[in-house]
Amino acid sequence: MHNKNILENRDMQVVQHPTSKVELRFQCTKLTNLDTFSKSDPQIYIYHQQRGSKVWDLLDRTEKIQNNLNPIFRKVVNVDYFFEDIQNLKIVVIDVDNDHTYDLKKQDFIGELDTTLGEIISKPGCTLIKDLKSKSNSFAGTIQIVAEEIRATGLNIKFRFGGKHFDKKDLFGKSDPYFVLGKYSGTGYQTVYTSETHKNTLDPEFREVMLKLEELCGGDLNRPIQFEFYDWDSVGKHDFIGSFNTTTAELLAGKKDFDVINPKKKEKKSSYKNSGVVHFHNVQQCKDYTFLDYLIGGCEISLMIAIDCTGSNGDPSFAGSLHYKHPTEPNEYAKAIVSVGNVLGPYDADGIIPVYGFGATVPGVGRVNHCFPMSLTDNPNALGVPGVLDTYYQNITRVDFSGPTYFAPIINAAASFAAGGGAQKYTILLIITDGEICDMENTIESIVKASTLPMSIVIVGVGNANFDNMNVLDGDNGVLIAPSKARAERDIVQFVAFNQYKDKDFMLLANETLKEIPGQLLGYMKSRNIQPNPPRVAQAVPPVVVAATPVPPK
Repeated sequence: MHNKNILENRDMQVVQHPTSKVELRFQCTKLTNLDTFSKSDPQIYIYHQQRGSKVWDLLDRTEKIQNNLNPIFRKVVNVDYFFEDIQNLKIVVIDVDNDHTYDLKKQDFIGELDTTLGEIISKPGCTLIKDLKSKSNSFAGTIQIVAEEIRATGLNIKFRFGGKHFDKKDLFGKSDPYFVLGKYSGTGYQTVYTSETHKNTLDPEFREVMLKLEELCGGDLNRPIQFEFYDWDSVGKHDFIGSFNTTTAELLAGKKDFDVINPKKKEKKSSYKNSGVVHFHNVQQCKDYTFLDYLIGGCEISLMIAIDCTGSNGDPSFAGSLHYKHPTEPNEYAKAIVSVGNVLGPYDADGIIPVYGFGATVPGVGRVNHCFPMSLTDNPNALGVPGVLDTYYQNITRVDFSGPTYFAPIINAAASFAAGGGAQKYTILLIITDGEICDMENTIESIVKASTLPMSIVIVGVGNANFDNMNVLDGDNGVLIAPSKARAERDIVQFVAFNQYKDKDFMLLANETLKEIPGQLLGYMKSRNIQPNPPRVAQAVPPVVVAATPVPPK
């Protein structure tokens, strides 16, 4: 019997748990310069092979660093480590020429390195330093990869400080100070945070910083950390002001004042005291709340849907239209609504979903409307996903398709909705569209403003249009900057082309479009210091009282 059970279970899939989780940090030196009138704008793409596969899949990518041949990348890449596996990695360094696409064929190739996760971890200090090779197999620069085990502590460190009497570095002004925070890794300090820049001041007051304890010091309170201060310059190298070293334990113990020291100045002048002083206003250790903490506490996730009604979709009464209602097969708009709506539905207490259209003329109005209730009444709300589909199918043939494709009005409407939702409510705007945006500058301006609100934007591209420009809106490749020069506070946009899932279970679309939502919600809540409510308590089911059955007389 025992052997029979073994034979019967041989084909069962074994769930393999990682030995550990590690983070990878990257920096390069002496990269080949591929730009004529400036320096290269490097970015790293990291590929891996799934177990048993020879196909290279994208694991992650770093940010782009402008005009720099010796870049230190801030983006950390997390990966599961399996001791028993050979985990092949391909590191590709490119010079970004086109910010609108992630297609490497449209970028300049600098160099690459093939290695394994085991090779990186086995090196002293878990630090691998190797040459990058160009397409002709010649030297293209050097890359350093540092691996560190992630020890989850469930704790954050929150601190805020200001500086006084920093050195004056600018000829016609004061200084433009910012700081870089690093943790010691055995071979030096690895950057874990870079602050904002304060213009023309010697007395900067920096924003409050909150980091996971493992990010700051790997969970070791006595591990050295370093604060370096620089004067930002628009051209050339930033000027070093000074630095100081400390530990997380020392900060938590209450030490508040530190001298900012420039070692070169200290060597030259016996009377040298410092290049400024830093005073910590507060340092606090606090719980690292998770996405589930907010959901369990009753945070609602509200869905709002916007449907593209521009002429490029085609007349919905004809089978070739993207809005055509097939008797047995849902169209791509309907599939996107069902895929995303069914995932988010349970997290919205009232089940109400506002539904809007854009890019059409509605009955009784002689102009194109770029944000109108899909119900064609004053009430945009539908009840659940079935209500959304009913509203969509009933009214899509009642509007006159027009154009152009404008996103800004619909984003502004969602922003107004999110602004009035309260602290424990988060809005997701789902935009389903078939074409390129015609008001890109206004759209970027609206997204940057919306990045300060409790909301995210998911864009699903349907049909066969070229959606390369949509990648501009996705902040994965750097901070989104509006024409007004305002910078997005955080990344709130995710774009996915429906065609990538055309021959797959369309419910996988929700997995891709919503995967960044937990991080975006947490980023907003933590930036506003909004803590989750206490866990909701399930209401006890009242006991069922069963009346005693009378015993018949004998």
